[in-house]
Amino acid sequence: MLDAPRLAVALVVLVGLVMAVLGAWCAITLGPGGAARFTAAPTLSLLAGPSVLNRVDALVTVCATSGAGPVFVASTTPRDALDVVGTARHQEVVVAEFPARTLQLRESGDGDLADPRSLQVWRASGEGCLVVSQDQAPSSVVVYSPAAGPVDVSITWQRGAWFAQSIAVLVLGMLLLAGAGWWLRRGLQPTTGSGEVLDPSALESGLRHDDEETTR
Repeated sequence: MLDAPRLAVALVVLVGLVMAVLGAWCAITLGPGGAARFTAAPTLSLLAGPSVLNRVDALVTVCATSGAGPVFVASTTPRDALDVVGTARHQEVVVAEFPARTLQLRESGDGDLADPRSLQVWRASGEGCLVVSQDQAPSSVVVYSPAAGPVDVSITWQRGAWFAQSIAVLVLGMLLLAGAGWWLRRGLQPTTGSGEVLDPSALESGLRHDDEETTR
């Protein structure tokens, strides 16, 4: 049965290992720019609301591409976005799933969505990619492809501090592991009756001296 000090060290090793692995994984995944990218492949027009876009205080980039041609991407207020899609058949981003880094979609409505490109409700619009600032919150984005077929959509949150925080977690985890390793190494060394750690070279010298005395 483990005594209290060894149990504490075992817990430190476990915590340090988890922190080191998590920090390394996040640093590699986010990269130096601190970008968290989530993807989906909707087959209908897509609506992304404030519960997704404004969930984190960071710049959000929404990109959409299709082999069938250019894809229209536009931002507006949540109310105007709901008015645009109305009761037409579309898909909506429910949540960004981590660590899978995918967008969970939900389908609703009936009938085709009328071409929204010429509407005057858009804050910003274009083809391919669109950046949404949190200064405009709450915001919604509509992705519309004139051609039928799946669209590759990505939503990326970016904050440089995330990478630095990942490195900090990694370093702290490594320090915990190093400290636990030092304690274990010290605990395996021979000690005197008073608990002082013996110098291995001194112990070897003492044993050699005892052998010499015995042979005399």
